[in-house]
Amino acid sequence: MMLRVLSLSAGILLSTLGPAAAQNATLVADTISFDGANRLVASGAVEVLYGSTRLKASRVVYNQATDKLSIEGPLTLVDGDTIVVADEAEISQDLRDGVLESARVVLAEQLQLAATEVNRVSGRYTQLYKVAVTSCHVYGADDLPLWQLRAKGIVHDQDARQLYFDSVQLRVLDIPVFYLPKLRLPDPTLDRAAGFLVPSLRTNSQLGTGLKLPYFIPIGDDKDLTLTPYFSSSTATIEFRYRQAFASGDLNVRGALTDDDLVSGQRSYLFADGSFDLGRDYTLSFDIEQTSDDTYLIDYGYNAKDRLDSAISLERVRADDAFDATLTYFKSLRSGEQTSTLPPLVGDLRYTKRLNVRGGTLDLSGDIHAHQRFSGTDATVQSGATPFSFAPAGRDVTRLSAAALYQKGWVMDGLSIDFDARIGADIYTSGDDLGEADTLSRATPASSITLRYPLAKNTDQATHILEPVLQISWADTLGDTPRNEDSTRSEFDEGNLLSFSRFSGQDAVETGLRTTVGLNYSRTGKDGWHYALSAGKSFRADTDDDFAATTGLVNRSSDWLLAAQVKFNDALTLTNRAVVQDDLTFQRNDLRLSNQTADWRLASSYYWSQADTDLPNTDFAELTLDGSYRFDRYWSAQGDLRYDFNESTAARAGFGVSYENECIVVGAAVSRRFTSSTNLDPTTDFDLTVSLKGFSTGRSRGTMEKSHRCN
Repeated sequence: MMLRVLSLSAGILLSTLGPAAAQNATLVADTISFDGANRLVASGAVEVLYGSTRLKASRVVYNQATDKLSIEGPLTLVDGDTIVVADEAEISQDLRDGVLESARVVLAEQLQLAATEVNRVSGRYTQLYKVAVTSCHVYGADDLPLWQLRAKGIVHDQDARQLYFDSVQLRVLDIPVFYLPKLRLPDPTLDRAAGFLVPSLRTNSQLGTGLKLPYFIPIGDDKDLTLTPYFSSSTATIEFRYRQAFASGDLNVRGALTDDDLVSGQRSYLFADGSFDLGRDYTLSFDIEQTSDDTYLIDYGYNAKDRLDSAISLERVRADDAFDATLTYFKSLRSGEQTSTLPPLVGDLRYTKRLNVRGGTLDLSGDIHAHQRFSGTDATVQSGATPFSFAPAGRDVTRLSAAALYQKGWVMDGLSIDFDARIGADIYTSGDDLGEADTLSRATPASSITLRYPLAKNTDQATHILEPVLQISWADTLGDTPRNEDSTRSEFDEGNLLSFSRFSGQDAVETGLRTTVGLNYSRTGKDGWHYALSAGKSFRADTDDDFAATTGLVNRSSDWLLAAQVKFNDALTLTNRAVVQDDLTFQRNDLRLSNQTADWRLASSYYWSQADTDLPNTDFAELTLDGSYRFDRYWSAQGDLRYDFNESTAARAGFGVSYENECIVVGAAVSRRFTSSTNLDPTTDFDLTVSLKGFSTGRSRGTMEKSHRCN
């Protein structure tokens, strides 16, 4: 109540001194008095408010003749994201112009600028003289920051949110290491500012030591361009990234142009992708992937893909129907593989309509598939899982398909019954294939009935669910048998245990009468531990020789499909999937482990499978590791490894350490690619990045006051 009375009194007193002060400024103080006719003296917890600007001081003298406030400190001036602390000041009553002595400016609680003198001009510009700039926490006059910028003068444009330096010097532990006559940097409040981003130093065993210095160029609020020159003793490269946001979608383009010592001639790559909402639930998406040669992407670490795919698609998904049209072009980067025989050009057009019929659902679908090879009929490429599945290297195919799928379910006294019936029809037309008729037709009827009887038990510690599963299914093919080109790598897993066909594509169909049994068990514990176990096995009336031996589906009785998972508090997850023969011999095993806490993260997998007897392969065994560990609030480490047990060597390994506090981020990493081929050599990379926080290129995660604890 006392402060409100004083504030009201100050308002009355200021109104007697001048109309501008009465209209714009409010003064609050413990004691207010007059010193002559034109001077007002306020002391004791003084606050001056002008719009959104607030000034706090121990004593303020307002002189009507000069329209100035003489302020005794320590004083604090707060204007938006800018805080100024000074010993004394003389400033206009609207707090927009004036001089502050021995001042310290804090921007967005991240960057502090200490100066012998600070001038405020028009409420927009802050001029600082003999300045030291840092985002490191400084505890006292004798405390040296890790880094600082010393400048003869700095102008801070508060509206443009830019800092203009004059005669600037970078010091590390007060040792000068770099000098520039002029420098412009964005202040911490600006997210999109033209200028240099965090540089990185890269040493590559093939390219030598080089520097990457990215430069960011905003082109309006909806688009930007980043150019990154990369120079070393063996390369001259310019990398680029363009981004643009539209009202209905977005576009991203990235690429590079290179002249190096590894390959004669210019090298380049271009990756672009975009997605646009066309209205009426239609979405247009595309991606473009192109490179000048097979090894460019790996040589420079841009991408590890060995097959590029460029595609354009149009899709619409609604509650009762779905439409999708996709055209894809593939390009092989594999040694010894020809793009012309992949096939490189693949098109698909699909439509599905769902109807509610007699308590069930009826899905009516139609699709058109076509692929084209750019080679003739004088060569063959292996296309199937058996030695008898070969397709001419120039074979072109168009397939028209239609299908109807009816599904209905019942629940009777806890027993769940699902009935599925499907009829499909395919017409194949092919060219450049002298060993097959130009036109083939086929019908594929199928049906199944699935029984489940889940049992549940609740205890004080956990909930247990046991579910036995039984499925009887039948499928057949009527008509011609096309070549199998899209189902050459099928796997037996939980996803297709109860499917009509365990082939991955549509060319091959699993036929005959089949019975599948399964058992699922899960425990959800209140102590945080959760377990899940699954087992499944299929029995056929007849054998199917179209499957590869390692799938576990060749004989009349399939191998056992086993899966187990253990989880603890959503932090630890251990999953194992295996295909096991009746004699407990493993055909395939996939073990995965992930664990994440506040300080460390680990994701690993071990995959092993027997050699495919139909193809010239050996047993496959590989271990992958990817993890990180935070030693304390400043230091952390990251690492990854991919080890090939067949070759008894690592395929790839990497390790890095980083240091981060309130004012700097330093990262160092080394990686090694051990694999080699006729067109690839093993390479080693060293990377070093340093980012100074406090500017928009390296903003702090927390405020300066909260980011560090004094000892």
